[in-house]
Amino acid sequence: MENLDVKLEKENNDYFREWIIEEWKHHNTVDPIYQLRIIKPEELTFEENEEYYKIMDDNKMVGFIGIKNYKKQIYVYRFFIDEKYRGKGIGTIVLNKMIDIAKQQDKDMTLDVSGYNVAKDLYERLGFKTHWTRMVLKINDDIYEN
Repeated sequence: MENLDVKLEKENNDYFREWIIEEWKHHNTVDPIYQLRIIKPEELTFEENEEYYKIMDDNKMVGFIGIKNYKKQIYVYRFFIDEKYRGKGIGTIVLNKMIDIAKQQDKDMTLDVSGYNVAKDLYERLGFKTHWTRMVLKINDDIYEN
C-alpha cells in the first residue's frame, strides 16, 4: 500500500452532480442485471438527509462518498473512486473514517452492493455482513437502461 494522505471534505451536494453520473455509469458496468437509468446532471435531486464528501488524496479529488444520515443509521448511498486510484487502499481508509463517524454518532452503518461488485470484498473485510438479498426479475425495460 502506498503512503496515502486521504482526507474527507464535506461539500455542497450540487458540487457532485457530474461525479454521481460517473458513479452511475460505473455501477452499470459492474451490475449486468439491475441497470440504473442515467439522467442529466440537472435532473438530479437530493434528499434533505443526503451528505456528500470529497475524497482527497494529496490535495487531489479522487472520488466521493455520499451518505443518507438517518436517526439510527448512516447509509452509504453513493461511493466512487476514480478508476486510476482504485486498488491503493483509499476505499479502506474512507470507509474506516465513515465507520468512525457512525461510532461517534452511535449509529449502525449500512450499504447495498451488487454481488458482482469487487468492492464487496472490501465491505466484508471491514465487518459488513449480508443482511438480506435483493432479487430482480427484469420485466419493464422503461425502468432500466440496457
